[in-house]
Amino acid sequence: MNLQKHLDRAAQSLQNGQADFAAELCDQVLDFAPGERRAAELFAQAALALAEKPSLISKLGAMSGGLAAKFSRLTRNPDAEARQMRRAFLKNPNDLAKGIAWGDALERAGYAGAALGAFGGLSERSGEAAKRAGVLAAAQGEVEAALDYYEMALKVNPRDTEAMRARKNLAAEKALRARPKDGGGSGLDTEAFLRAARGEPLEGDGR
Repeated sequence: MNLQKHLDRAAQSLQNGQADFAAELCDQVLDFAPGERRAAELFAQAALALAEKPSLISKLGAMSGGLAAKFSRLTRNPDAEARQMRRAFLKNPNDLAKGIAWGDALERAGYAGAALGAFGGLSERSGEAAKRAGVLAAAQGEVEAALDYYEMALKVNPRDTEAMRARKNLAAEKALRARPKDGGGSGLDTEAFLRAARGEPLEGDGR
């Protein structure tokens, strides 16, 4: 199977409004390569598009549901659980909790890249998924992407203090890494620098 050709077709189908065909193509790729990040992201986006077209979901109704996924989890088969949760989500794409459960299963199965793709694909509709994507992106060294995901989480819920804190901490760490190396001669306190970068008050500044 030419994975990239399949995924290019899936992306084009999704762009052309053929979300059902895009989902089928991505499902085939994920059966063959369950850790494929782009396939997971496109699949999540296709599922969300299908949520707006209930008539198309019935065409995919033969896929397995959540009970099989629970059984797979009980038997400690994370690959099978991820596959079943993916299909359970596709059967009911309005249930974002199922999409997040699919991302969870991918992460437990050791497919961090695919989990990031799944959460990333859901991030425009789910603040929880956006935060999970932010955590995974940061862990994989994708700081800019992580910051973008936290911004998306705050668009979904501007009062999400967890996302605010994570974004501030990540921005501070980014600023610290970008600080010019001076051989330690400046005497700048690292903790004070981080607090300033996060916008937190410094000791003795009267705020």
